[in-house]
Order: sequence, then structure tokens, then C-alpha cells
Amino acid sequence: GCEYMKKIYLDMDGTIANLYEQKNWLERLQKEDTTIFLECQPLISENELLRLFPPKYYEIIILSMTPYNCSKEYHNQVIEQKNQWLDIHFPLLKKRIYKKYGNNKNLKNSVNAILIDDNETIRNTFKGIAFNPIDLWG
Repeated sequence: GCEYMKKIYLDMDGTIANLYEQKNWLERLQKEDTTIFLECQPLISENELLRLFPPKYYEIIILSMTPYNCSKEYHNQVIEQKNQWLDIHFPLLKKRIYKKYGNNKNLKNSVNAILIDDNETIRNTFKGIAFNPIDLWG
């Protein structure tokens, strides 16, 4: 049954999508670039991810934020881009939560969940178990 499955909240930028390896990424976000998220290369394949966390035991939920201080239009645009990107690279991950930028990713029952996130501050404020993707897939 579903109630025994462990929830995994999976970050996108810097965790499964190589946003920070893009040239001038910060400048592009500040200019509210409409293609930057679509151009990211995956940092792990969906197959590899599901081998590490078999769907039989784990429910993987995307938990991603939109850029700091962005306009409402860009917030929505980024969600659109991220969904398109996920549909291409991680089509099996249908559960997706997007939040406005902040330093906390706790949700209801986070204490029983796992977070995979490259941001140390966010890992440190998470109530459950948090992993740095570098330790899982480099």
C-alpha cells in the first residue's frame, strides 16, 4: 500500500538539472530569460534515479522553487518551462510542487520524508532526512 512508501522530495536546479553550469545563469534569471530552464542538461537520468529509488518503495515528488524576487509572470513562465523540461527528461515524475523562492522546503509530514537538494541551507532546515545529490550521483 501507498502508506508504506517513503516520500522523496526532489529538487531540480543543481540537483537533477544543471542550471548552474549554464553560462551567465544568474544574469539570465535576472533578465527573466524564457528559455534557460529548458536548456538545462539532466544531471542524472530518469532510469538511474528510479534504480536508486524504486517506485515500489519510494514516491518521488518534485519540489522546486522559482527564482528569487521574480515577477508573477516569470514565476508562472518558469513553472511552465520546468514542467516541459520534466515531461522530456523525467516523464514518469508526475507529482510536482512549485514554491516561491525561500530557504525552507518543509511540508506536512516532512519529518518522515527524504529531501534531495544541493542547497545546504535548505537541507539544514529540513525536518526529515536530507541528502546532497553529490553524495548520491555526483
